[in-house]
Amino acid sequence: MEAHLAEATAGETLAHGDLYPFNILLTADRVVVVDWPHAWTGPRHADLVMLLGSVALSGIDPEPHASRHPLLTGVDPEAVDVLISAQAGFLLAAAASWAPATDPNIIRMMTGLGRASLRWLSARRQQRKQ
Repeated sequence: MEAHLAEATAGETLAHGDLYPFNILLTADRVVVVDWPHAWTGPRHADLVMLLGSVALSGIDPEPHASRHPLLTGVDPEAVDVLISAQAGFLLAAAASWAPATDPNIIRMMTGLGRASLRWLSARRQQRKQ
């Protein structure tokens, strides 16, 4: 999958790059997205794929949401899988390489998100084999 990463991440849409629920604040009248140091340009669906990884962490199957979301309509499923794989790899590598003084809650969160993304990826690939 890594061989297809450049193709799967190509695009010209501003992506947050770290779009998880703890970076989304809800006010009475709007949504505010915070913590932008990982912003990049990529495909228009990149942040959606990242956010759906958090859905998986919550114990909800993200696939029904992914399969009907307009941002993923017409997107090659393999390209989505590459993004999920890259997200999981990033999270798990980061969790494994933190310094001893790192907040263990951050490490647990990154590990949980990475593992949930891998479960989602595995289920997607298994479903397409059937």
